[in-house]
Amino acid sequence: MKITANRRQVLGGIGAAAAAAALPGSMAFGQPVSLRIGTSSVGSVFYTLAVGAGELIRDKAGINTTVEPVGGSAANVNGIGRETVDLAVTNSFASFSGYNAMHGFNDPIDHRLIIQGQPSYRWIFTRPGAGIESARDLEGRTIIGERRALPELRLVLDALATALDLDIDSMNIVATADTGEAFAAIRAGSVDAFVMPFSPRAGIIEEGMRDRHIQFLHVTPEERDAMLEHLPAAFFPVDQRANDFSNQEEVVPLVSLNTYMIGRTDLDNETVYQVVKTLFEENETFISYHAAARNWTVENTLIPPAVPLHDGVVQYFREIGVWTDEHEAVQQRLLSN
Repeated sequence: MKITANRRQVLGGIGAAAAAAALPGSMAFGQPVSLRIGTSSVGSVFYTLAVGAGELIRDKAGINTTVEPVGGSAANVNGIGRETVDLAVTNSFASFSGYNAMHGFNDPIDHRLIIQGQPSYRWIFTRPGAGIESARDLEGRTIIGERRALPELRLVLDALATALDLDIDSMNIVATADTGEAFAAIRAGSVDAFVMPFSPRAGIIEEGMRDRHIQFLHVTPEERDAMLEHLPAAFFPVDQRANDFSNQEEVVPLVSLNTYMIGRTDLDNETVYQVVKTLFEENETFISYHAAARNWTVENTLIPPAVPLHDGVVQYFREIGVWTDEHEAVQQRLLSN
């Protein structure tokens, strides 16, 4: 199914208003239910996915939904904890951190994973002409490695330094408020490298690569895997395919978070079962809202997660015959933490 012009035009203004037009009456499983879906700002990928998910859940499962732009990933995890939303689109690091009371979360926030979606990369880019040919060359350089809203950026830099035995004290690590500020600094030549969040084929990265303002820091797959040993379980290995960006002729090993839809632990199993059944089995329609929805699959959700799955998800996986003893062992380990 192709995205029509009308759908593209209305996505930006749908939000809570569109979901408020939800179907009244009883749900498919016999009781009235309404789900509040928390997400990031209007117009973001997470927001568009939440709108699409909300419409599908309403139309196919008969469950009323509203979509609420809460803020960043950490804010959405907090929204689950405060019970101001029932489901939330976030990233695996914020979910892991909230569940374990780490990295800015003072108290644990109990929640469950509903679906794992698309990757969200975290990696180091350098300034061409700065003479940085390897990770060792980062020593003594000025690097944007911190952002208050994204504490995982510094974790990536620290993991690289630890895994490769770099002298991180020799680096002048500075902070910026957002991606635009970081790009302005590297174009001006005031910094030599930055740690950046980005998605596959992200436009801002393509522009920087095409204009030769930035280049990937290259490490070996073994060095990348060594980094993962010093990162939280919310991080995953990814190999960025060659030629996905201009002037990127080689595969780039890097690390990534996954997009999560998480939910309150006390959501009843049947509601969650209907949510995942709808989103998995209507994936082709879901993709019509945003191409990233093609990653919201059974296969991706079965990747060992950073937090436990909701029992309603496990119920669905058992029913379709994909839940194994290995999956159960991972689930029990996460529940016992």
